[in-house]
Amino acid sequence: MMISKLPALLKREILEHKNIWRVPVILICIAVLVRLSLSFGNLEIDINVPDVVDLDGVGIDTKGLDDNIEGVIGSVMDGVVGRALNAMNYIIMLVMFIVSIFYTLSSLYNERQDQSVLFWRSLPISDSLTIASKLIIALLLIPLVIVVSQAIVSVIFLDTQAMQYLSSYFAQSLGGLIKVMLWSMLPTIAWCLLCSEIAKKNPFLLAFVAPIIVVLVDKLFLSGAVSELLVINRLTGIDDYQVTPLITGFVFGAICIVLATVKRSQRI
Repeated sequence: MMISKLPALLKREILEHKNIWRVPVILICIAVLVRLSLSFGNLEIDINVPDVVDLDGVGIDTKGLDDNIEGVIGSVMDGVVGRALNAMNYIIMLVMFIVSIFYTLSSLYNERQDQSVLFWRSLPISDSLTIASKLIIALLLIPLVIVVSQAIVSVIFLDTQAMQYLSSYFAQSLGGLIKVMLWSMLPTIAWCLLCSEIAKKNPFLLAFVAPIIVVLVDKLFLSGAVSELLVINRLTGIDDYQVTPLITGFVFGAICIVLATVKRSQRI
């Protein structure tokens, strides 16, 4: 019974939070315009994508990807198409991560604001299943949207030669994407869900200001040990994906999810 309810909850999330599918559609449309401009216009791509995109310690060699694409498309426009494609894929990943964070920050809070939480809690659907559906959207569906969108954009830019690029690109990026989800996004998404549930006025302010306060207090009184483990390493990648931050992230995320579920269950 629980499994049969989950697809309905996921459909509800997609219908209520349209940015989950609207944003990638907009980005793909932008990619089409960029590609047309490269073919018929005078657009110059000047987006600073790092040579090595260090997403929390994962080195994705974008310079190497440029070389691979140039090998695929030859000397067409001196590699401008390759740089534009890498830039678009980088933007898609970054923007969709932001969408994931803002989705989780607003999902539970909006239910309380419009009082729809009372209706949904009157149905035979557990609070844990409801929150699980939001986690699935943020941690599974949105990364899948990233991969599909990048594949579509690659076809737009390279046409029939896209598969050769994708085999090289995904070989370097998928592992990094999974690690980012486990080490960084999982505790971040769990924290955002908790803020969305407990914030009285502005979950965005609570989610971003509280970590800053933790960092400042920790730097002043605890030499930065706590903030480095819980916050900074997940943003800068200086921990190189060690096991300890992974475990602390899982524990922190589990605590946040449990607290959000308990708090939601107390809504009358």
